[in-house]
Amino acid sequence: MSRAIFILVIPALSAAIAFFACGKSDKPETAQVDAASVAPGAGSPAFANNALEKAVKAKFDADEQLKAANLSIDADVTKNEVTLSGTVDSEAMRSKAVELAKSAHAGVTVNDKINIKPYQSNSLPRHTTALV
Repeated sequence: MSRAIFILVIPALSAAIAFFACGKSDKPETAQVDAASVAPGAGSPAFANNALEKAVKAKFDADEQLKAANLSIDADVTKNEVTLSGTVDSEAMRSKAVELAKSAHAGVTVNDKINIKPYQSNSLPRHTTALV
């Protein structure tokens, strides 16, 4: 009798394994999601762009001259890139802005579109004349 049970159990187990294994592939299923279809949240590119822009802005806000310059910061995490634009008074300020932006995130590329326009006073210089 035990031999008859053994003969029935083996084919039944084989059939069950074959049934449950059908339809499964060896490749793991990956969800491919279009970036535009992701809701703005912790995993979205828009959220990450905003976070990177805030990190760069925080670096600029710690420097009085760059804070006053009010530079525009546009981040694109899909390219690991930050674009800076606006106007500063000197090459030194421009270089500082680029270096601070690079330090906000490891490996970020900075697209420098900053213009340099030296500060000019609106008042005319005063000339004094000496009375002789």
